[in-house]
Amino acid sequence: MKRFVEKISRVLRGASRQNQVIGVDFSAVGVAYAHIQRPATQSPRLLSCDFLPAETGIEPAELLRARLLKLGLQKVPCNLVMGAGNYQLILGEAPKVPEEELAEALRWRMKDLVQFPIAEAVINAFLLPEDSARGTSRMAYAVVAQRKQIEAQVSAAKMAGLSLKNIDIPELVLRNLAEVCCDTKRGVAIVKLQQGGGSLQIIRDGNLYLSRQFSLSYNAGLLDDLPGDALVLELQRSLDYFERQMRQVPPSHIYLCGENVTADKLTPEIRNALAVTINLLDLNNGIQIADGIPEHILSLSLYAIGAALRQDHVGQG
Repeated sequence: MKRFVEKISRVLRGASRQNQVIGVDFSAVGVAYAHIQRPATQSPRLLSCDFLPAETGIEPAELLRARLLKLGLQKVPCNLVMGAGNYQLILGEAPKVPEEELAEALRWRMKDLVQFPIAEAVINAFLLPEDSARGTSRMAYAVVAQRKQIEAQVSAAKMAGLSLKNIDIPELVLRNLAEVCCDTKRGVAIVKLQQGGGSLQIIRDGNLYLSRQFSLSYNAGLLDDLPGDALVLELQRSLDYFERQMRQVPPSHIYLCGENVTADKLTPEIRNALAVTINLLDLNNGIQIADGIPEHILSLSLYAIGAALRQDHVGQG
């Protein structure tokens, strides 16, 4: 591994730094990073990617700092992913205000929905597309985090020597992956599975229409089968809500991804259970992936890769 890191480092030092971003995902079990370059006329290139398991007595940010130092990547702009449990994503009716005032207008609507003083909240907000409205009211998502959680993310980035550009959330970094790797014109659902549960995002034309979390009896081990019946039930519930409550045309495809979610686990029973086509998310469909990055590292680094693919500004509060 050391020789591989040194080889990559030599290549990168000689490469143009134009349009390069690092995505970083800190979690309880370690830290994942992904280094993406966007050539002007080609699909994005994943130049380097890894997951560094947590080590007793060493801060994950220090582990990342040491690795990026070897790769010569300290000055590359970084997009960080907020960890699960550090924020809330709340769907509600959008106030009739200019979009730049949306986050602040939603602040006082959030005060009974968070478990800390609303004055301590940092709020981002973004509108759902106009055709997603139920009735006459347009809907919006509010991303609400306690200020100390944001400060902890900034502190971790500083400790790792990162040049922090954006702080993103998992729902939107999966949107980024869908935009690059899938045809979202008719709409797609991205389903990420992990130990104990999963999430589903429905994306159409670059817009997030629906985000849903669900519990699932899946241990995410190499030999653990997907709980087919329970998974299909959750997918059906999500599609039913999207069609009946939001009055939307169902997505054309469902793409599964996540830790140890492999082709052999996607059984014919799961594939054929719904009218929608169900496949694995294939990063190779939209990303040029450097040689030597194992599949299991890609699955552990999905959020980091999606963060590095971010191109738009979602808003801030």
